[in-house]
Amino acid sequence: MKSIFKTCAALAATSVLLVACGGGNDDDPTPSNEPGVLTVSNATVGSLNGVYGNGALNLTNVDKENPIGSVPELCSFRFDGANKVGSTATAFGDIRYRPDATGLHQAFLTFDGKEYGSGEPTDTAVVRENDQIRFNGKTLTASDGSNATLRVTGIVPMRPGRPSGC
Repeated sequence: MKSIFKTCAALAATSVLLVACGGGNDDDPTPSNEPGVLTVSNATVGSLNGVYGNGALNLTNVDKENPIGSVPELCSFRFDGANKVGSTATAFGDIRYRPDATGLHQAFLTFDGKEYGSGEPTDTAVVRENDQIRFNGKTLTASDGSNATLRVTGIVPMRPGRPSGC
């Protein structure tokens, strides 16, 4: 009886710690069966040019958040696992769009450790019926203040079963 109580207590403590530390949630991208590919061109840092995504991407679920303040209600998700073809470089990102919008609100994409972003919806599309985000020659600017830029064309998949409007 004592050992059953100790086992139950240990399981309960582990569960509490996992929840408190973020274990078991959907914060980190997990494998999907959805292929995605991004092509980088016209990069100020020429070594970033190339094709990223040689298989299925890892994705988080799309979350819908309505933060307090001037930030609008947003749908957001993250991806990783976009490996550069013929290189050890990888790409990952954080994508945000407004419910029912046809373009992105913000995108932050990191190529080989350098983050680039944009807060403009131009040259992007949220294609809900195909579970995709599309980039069509989208210019992104480095977030480190260097003014480095690159152009991205390609598709990032989204998981189905998204919140309303996402």
